[in-house]
Parts: sequence; structure tokens; C-alpha cells
Amino acid sequence: MDKICNIKYVDAYYIYEKKIGKTQLSLFDAHGYVEEVANNIVIIFIKKRGIVNSEAISNKEAVIKGLVIPDTALMSTVENYSTNILKNLKEDSTVEVIWRDIVYVANLPRYDCSVMYSEGSLFRIEKDHIVLKDPETIRTYPSPTKNHPGSGRPTYLIIPISFITSIKLIINE
Repeated sequence: MDKICNIKYVDAYYIYEKKIGKTQLSLFDAHGYVEEVANNIVIIFIKKRGIVNSEAISNKEAVIKGLVIPDTALMSTVENYSTNILKNLKEDSTVEVIWRDIVYVANLPRYDCSVMYSEGSLFRIEKDHIVLKDPETIRTYPSPTKNHPGSGRPTYLIIPISFITSIKLIINE
């Protein structure tokens, strides 16, 4: 699509405070040229003049500046998202979560989201997100694998349920 659109989306986030109250997903706005690539939405903020976005993506050309978000990050999807992925989990259990994360792209031919692996205590289950306490998170895709975030260990991690691709109970023996 070669017209500027407004996209409303949600994102995962970290909290560094020791205690938290009510949590909710924040709504973000992005304005740019929008293309759907598999199960990702590419929002291009700056593009080369005279280049059609879909052709640039199929030719694997670099995105000058933009975002790659999971298609499930769109506010319209988050509000209506339903899954049974959490049905057998209880709060205070230790879990491992695989989830897709939003990526800021600058001068890279990147059209897919990062894949994250997080472990932590399932502190809270809300209608549209989960809260992990004392999370440890690594980015598993793309390579190289690295710790996330790079700015120290957070106390809590809020993940939109629509970002989660799998969640499993960790049984300590």
C-alpha cells in the first residue's frame, strides 16, 4: 500500500518497581506506509522516492526506518483475541513463554518480528495480558541470541496474550 496510514497497536513492556498495582496495555500510534508480510505488519516511516513498498519488500531491500509488529498487535485484534493457551495455568506457577516482539528497523532488510523466550513466575493473568514476576528474557531470533533487555533485570514483564505463541509450566524437580 503506497499511502500513509495510522496504525494503533500494543506492545510488551518491563517494569522495574518492586510492587505494582493495576496493569494494562498501552495503546501506541504509528503513521507510515503499511505492508503485510506473512503474519507481520511492516510500517515504513521513511521510504525511497519512486519505490513501491511491496516491490522493495519482495526484493529484500532495506527498510530505511520503520517498525515490524506482529499482526496480533493491532488494537482491533487485541480487543477480540481469544485463545485457550492459558486455561490450565495458575498464578504463582513458574512458566516459560515464547512470544513475538515488535522490532524497530533502520537500514535493514528486516520484515519479521523477534522471537523471545521468557521464564518467570506467572504473577497475574488479565483478559488481554499476562504479568511475569522476576522474568529472564532472551531474544532467540534472529541470531545472535542475546539477553533482553540490555538495561538490567526488570521486576515484571507485561506480555500481550495475543503475542504468545506458546506457554508451558516449568516443573521443578
